[in-house]
Amino acid sequence: MDEKKTVKNGDLVLPGDYLGVIEEYLPGEGVREENGELYATRAGRVRINPEKMEIRVEPVTDIPPLPKVGDVVIGRVVEVKPQAVIVQLISIEGRENDREIATSKLAGIHISEIKDGFVEDITKEFKIGDIIRAKVIANEKSPIQLSTKGPDLGVVYALCSRCRTPLIRRGDKLICPRCGNVETRKLSSLYRKLKVSL
Repeated sequence: MDEKKTVKNGDLVLPGDYLGVIEEYLPGEGVREENGELYATRAGRVRINPEKMEIRVEPVTDIPPLPKVGDVVIGRVVEVKPQAVIVQLISIEGRENDREIATSKLAGIHISEIKDGFVEDITKEFKIGDIIRAKVIANEKSPIQLSTKGPDLGVVYALCSRCRTPLIRRGDKLICPRCGNVETRKLSSLYRKLKVSL
């Protein structure tokens, strides 16, 4: 007899996946019985009701959104490398009412996609913790590739790297109102104008 793996509550299954035997559970929604064995009829999450001894498959229609090429996303910088910045995506602009982005997606901004012109020092453009607005330019591979080229793309919220006070924009520089520290970033024209749930 071939070993059939048992499914647990919350498991993601596809149509045709083996769920168990009729002696264990009664087939609920999204489940069919075939020769005493239970199979999923749709993609979704396994829901087991121990009181009713019932197994059902809850459809996965409310899949969290995946950023598409051309989408504008809001993200937080989590790592700054010599050639790229790693960003944790927070939301897709215009779809803030949707659930969180599918999986805690990481995205990358290559040094060539930060701004038009030469980037001498990537740490003068982004720092860890910055909230950025960027455009998705490729999503086939992981991490998703972003660009901050464009006046409305770039850092929209930043904290002072010395005292962690929110920085205020003065022209093309950021100034700390508490300690007077002056910093530079690849700034968006929307700096501190977006409502971002941090």
